[in-house]
Amino acid sequence: MSETPDFDLLSDVLRSLKLRVSLFKHGTYRGAWALDSKGITRATFHFIGRGQVWLHRKGVREPLVLRGGDLVMFPHADWHQLSGTPRRLPGMRLVCDGDGPPSTVLCAMVELEPGAANPVMSTLPPVLVVSSEDSAASAQLHGIARVMLAEYDAGAPGRQGVLDRLAEVLFVLVLRQHMRQAHTLTGFLAALRDERIARSLAALHRQPGAPWRVEALAREAGMSRTVFAERFAQLLGQTPIQYLTAWRMQLAEDLLREDRRSVAQVADRLGYQTEAAFRRAFKRVRSVAPGAVRRNPRVSREPARD
Repeated sequence: MSETPDFDLLSDVLRSLKLRVSLFKHGTYRGAWALDSKGITRATFHFIGRGQVWLHRKGVREPLVLRGGDLVMFPHADWHQLSGTPRRLPGMRLVCDGDGPPSTVLCAMVELEPGAANPVMSTLPPVLVVSSEDSAASAQLHGIARVMLAEYDAGAPGRQGVLDRLAEVLFVLVLRQHMRQAHTLTGFLAALRDERIARSLAALHRQPGAPWRVEALAREAGMSRTVFAERFAQLLGQTPIQYLTAWRMQLAEDLLREDRRSVAQVADRLGYQTEAAFRRAFKRVRSVAPGAVRRNPRVSREPARD
């Protein structure tokens, strides 16, 4: 992953998306137990603290065996079930006193700004698995996982808060791991792994209100205008100016909702010469007028669809 010394591009995007990771279920189970994801609509990941677990997925006949130290993530909330048996069981079965060896499972939910364009999660595969036996996985990732298990076992006051923060760190480390090991990346994560395109993105994110043109972004990348524009579109599926506009509108919503700035102030901060030009751009990208967002922060954040 490429980043400038004084600016962390991935953190900037996750911060704007209001990343929050929290443990929603954890326990030690025995026998014919099952954790079923039916009804869950957010990304989740599960850390197997100890024991052996069978992972069942829709459309996959043979379950995957997970062992202590393994982690599995479902970025798009695809249905899955973790169980204590090789066969799928009906629904949730939180059996803690059954027969057989115990299995400890910690389940976390990834929450991001609802309706916001999500350049990180949208390009991830349906499932990510990090094995405890994967020697290529970072020592930090395995280390944080071990700390999480120790904190869970200790049961000390404040455990939930500590586990939530550690789960957030673990999520970011899994993203890093995927970026390092994936043979094929697309979208924002692919751009992060491309050193030259990442430099241009970092410059854009550092100064979103600057009067950027394709030529200036190409210079940041150290590329010709034509080659830069082609490479950018290939990785991100949109032109540099389209990306800039979408990112400005993402920031604009945050400013309108949270800082309660006037539309004119937001337009000026994000580099628009006139308030009217900003209003047109915002309505085109977000399908709602900026004034409506400012007056009612509960207005839908869903971006416009082509």
